[in-house]
Amino acid sequence: MDAQAVDSGDLKKKTATSILWSIVRVGWSTVATFIIFVILARILGPADFGTFALASLFVEIGRVLAYAGLGDAVTRQLELDEELADTAFWASVAFSVSVGVVIFFAAPAYGEFVRDPNVAAILKWLALFLPLSSLAVIHNARLARDFGHKSLAAQSIAASLLSGLTAVAAAFLGWGVWSLVAQTAVNGIVLVVLGWLSYRWIPKLRFNFAIFRSIFLFSVSLVVSQILWMMLARVQDIFISRWFGPTEVGRYRIAWRLIELISQAVLSPIGSVALVTLSKLQNDPVSFRNAYNRIVGLAALGTFPLLLGFGALSDQLILFLFGDKWGNAGDVATVLVMMAVPFVMNVFASSALAAVNKAQSILSVAALQLAMTVVLTWLLVPYGIIAVAAGYALRAWLTMPYQQYVLKRFAHIDSLGTLKAISMPFIGSLVMAVCVWFAKPFILAAVTPAWLGTGLCIALGGAIYAAFMLIFAFKMIRPYLAMIMSMLPARFRLLAQK
Repeated sequence: MDAQAVDSGDLKKKTATSILWSIVRVGWSTVATFIIFVILARILGPADFGTFALASLFVEIGRVLAYAGLGDAVTRQLELDEELADTAFWASVAFSVSVGVVIFFAAPAYGEFVRDPNVAAILKWLALFLPLSSLAVIHNARLARDFGHKSLAAQSIAASLLSGLTAVAAAFLGWGVWSLVAQTAVNGIVLVVLGWLSYRWIPKLRFNFAIFRSIFLFSVSLVVSQILWMMLARVQDIFISRWFGPTEVGRYRIAWRLIELISQAVLSPIGSVALVTLSKLQNDPVSFRNAYNRIVGLAALGTFPLLLGFGALSDQLILFLFGDKWGNAGDVATVLVMMAVPFVMNVFASSALAAVNKAQSILSVAALQLAMTVVLTWLLVPYGIIAVAAGYALRAWLTMPYQQYVLKRFAHIDSLGTLKAISMPFIGSLVMAVCVWFAKPFILAAVTPAWLGTGLCIALGGAIYAAFMLIFAFKMIRPYLAMIMSMLPARFRLLAQK
């Protein structure tokens, strides 16, 4: 397959369409998840969220081990062999059963380690759902490989709606933290059923050990990297729990959760097609580098204003949405958004290195970041969760230069080109956040009720950012506007041109 032809022809259209459907999927999921999250946070307390976060940490690590990167190995195949797909499916099932058994029996010991005895019972139930959820991994990987993001969007919409309604109903019935367990169970069941219905493929009863070894060699470094990334984001929960208990874990986690929702809204739809698109261009370094910078630039365009704008208003937003029982979660969020630039860069560096079959190079980046996170958290946790958040943001900036060095060495991506791609969105977002920060006290003092004042602050921030980009960075956003125009029906394009 000619990489240049792919880049200049059908791939661009498929990538743009897939991103569009991913935006629909993630947009719905983000809105639905946010509404449900607000309702649950008002019913449940920080201790409930903290206990569930500690249990889900262990399960998510187990999930990465169980899936073993086999879905990504299938996604990146230029020509997919059916025997490889069968082998990947049965390997993921076998791994998930094994990991589920280990988690089930290790639950009591883990509960004692994090000093929250309520974790053990929750963990045992979550372990039982792990093998079930693995049944759709390869089906959805094949959907993603074929740019089937319309079907993935439908799955996500249905799963988020049904699982969210289940959680809210359970919370109103007084289930407490178990309402979050019910949400996880229903979400997994719906995704498996719809995954099989969306991609009508029944794996054959065959397993090729030679093929397994070949994809496992690719996957093993990716799996270790994913575990390191996960620990990077969640290891602080263990420190906080051992020092302050699950309530403070819940407050720290809710600040993180809001940042993750912002990430999910913008980065997930782009990231979901980044690996596929970049894999198609792995034999064309110039097109690969250009595509990478376009993808990162597009991500920065939407992520930076949301993150920095949220940071400027996080205390008011959390108080308004969740109530005063969440304490200083707003201050934690303000500190965490200071890592906006390395946060965005992290998402796509892994995809780029995996696309050129250099997944093992991600290990050194992830290991360095995790080591620095552990050290800084250990030093700062006695001073409270805001200090822990500051250490995490500092670590992100300190390790970013090494990450860019690895990208240049193995994927031939020049950091200057990437920084140029994100510079104007970052500057515009920073200007916007500073203006909102200084205007906020005056607006809130002059406008009542508080929700209206907060809404005016958001509107002001949106207007400042839009004006900045149109005046100083129109050249950058013009290709993205052209891409959106190309996806519109012909009659709408004519109206827009008029």
